[in-house]
Formats: sequence, C-alpha cells, structure tokens
Amino acid sequence: MYSSLLTTKYKPQLGIYILVLMISFLFYSTISQAGTTKNIGTNLPIDDQYGLVLEPTPTVNFRFLPSNTAMRQTEQFIEQSPVLETIKQLSQKRFVFSPALNIVFGSDDGPLFDPITNSIHIPYQFVNESRQLFKNKGLFKTQREVNQATEDSLLHTLLHEIGHAYIADRAIPILGKEEDSVDNFATILLLNDIPRGDDIAINSADLFALEDLDTDSFDDADFVSEHSLDLQRYYNILCLVYGSNPNRYQRIFDELSASERKQQKLRCPEYFAVINQGWLHYLAE
Repeated sequence: MYSSLLTTKYKPQLGIYILVLMISFLFYSTISQAGTTKNIGTNLPIDDQYGLVLEPTPTVNFRFLPSNTAMRQTEQFIEQSPVLETIKQLSQKRFVFSPALNIVFGSDDGPLFDPITNSIHIPYQFVNESRQLFKNKGLFKTQREVNQATEDSLLHTLLHEIGHAYIADRAIPILGKEEDSVDNFATILLLNDIPRGDDIAINSADLFALEDLDTDSFDDADFVSEHSLDLQRYYNILCLVYGSNPNRYQRIFDELSASERKQQKLRCPEYFAVINQGWLHYLAE
C-alpha cells in the first residue's frame, strides 16, 4: 500500500524530471558538437576560438598605371608572369606588411622604394630594357629563354626593393651598404623559398654582368654610389649561390683564374652561412 501511494503521488513529477533530463542532454550535446573544429578537406588554418577557416591574405597590393602603345606589351608581360603570384605567396609568410605594401608598375622613376608613400615603383621601361639586354647580348638562344631571364630579373628586383621596405618596416639595423644587404635579402629568399631559385639568382646576376659590359669607363660617381659596381653585385650573387650548394656549382667560377677560383670556393660557403643565418633571423616563418 505504501509503495502504491508513492507511485501515484509522484508519477507526474517523475515524468517532468525525466523530460528535463532529456532536454538537458540534447542541449549539451549540441553545444559540444558546435564547439568542435575540424580541418576537413583543407589545409587552411583554423581559428580555435570560433572554428572559422582563415585564408591568408597577401600583404602587398599591385597597381598598374596606364601604359602607352609602346609599353602595352611589357605591361601585359608583367601581368601574365608568375612573378606576382610568387610575391603574393611570400607576402603571406616571409615578409608580412601592415599596412599593406603597394607595388606600382608603370612609374616614371625606379626601380625604387619610397618610404614616404610605402610603395615600390617599377617602370615598364626597366623591364623592357632588361629583356632587350638579354636578347641583344646573345646570352640566350630562344625568345622563351629571354622571357624567362627577364621574369627572373624582375623577381629579384622586386625582392630587392621589398628588402628596403622590410628593413624600414622592422627597423632592422644595417651595418654597411643597405643596397648590398637587400641584394642578399633577395638572393637568400630565392635560394630558400623559390623553386629553381638558384637559376633565378644566376639569371639576375647575369643582368648585372651584361650591364657591366656596357660600361666603357668609370668616374667618381660610380665609386661614391650607394650601389656596388655591377660586376661586384654579379660575383656577390654567384658567391651566395655557390655557398648554398658547393657540390652542385663546382664550375660556377670557371671564368676566374685558378687562384681566384680557389679563394672564392674557400670563402663562399662560410659567407653564405653568415648571410643566410642573419636574414633568416629576421624573416617570418
């Protein structure tokens, strides 16, 4: 009798209690599932707090100024080259700028970095002259090779100017010529991060060698310039390339005398190690 009375008295309350338990279980299960983040079918990073997939954004902007008829082909050459995508990818992991760095093609002056406007300026004429120099000097046999060398020199030039911007942005101390430092910046990035970066560096060095061939004599302006001489820049890049992989580039200094070739082969591996370690200390990972 006692048992029957209990059952009758508390039966409605017991049903409500069970219903509350079921609702609570469903609620907390939903909350638990909503808080789970999974990276399914993508390698993009995930924000742990909200479970949102975040796509890296480039920290450089490209702008093309209107070109005249003579330079229209050069403008299209730049727009269609893979150089811009390479710079975009590097700007997501190696040199991150905030606010974004502006790269302007078609300027009257340059190549140069303007710290006041936080912008890099590349004239169409510079790219056109580089292509003509590669073509006229007969260094390459086909137009395709000429175009590749032109793209390579453009990439190195952009990285060189980005080096100036990066030094300014991060207040990196420079001991010596800044122009030499950003040549090293560009070459180190090529050797560490870019497929066939060694070939790109060599083609870029060749442009300096070709420009040197056009120099009949030197005057005081050449020696007081902020830039090293073209031939010095050429050999500096080759030294970094050799130092990065001595076994692969045994013949890179064959144009030098035996004693100079030996000296470079002894010096360049250590030189590369120092420059590489220095820049990788500052470059983002």
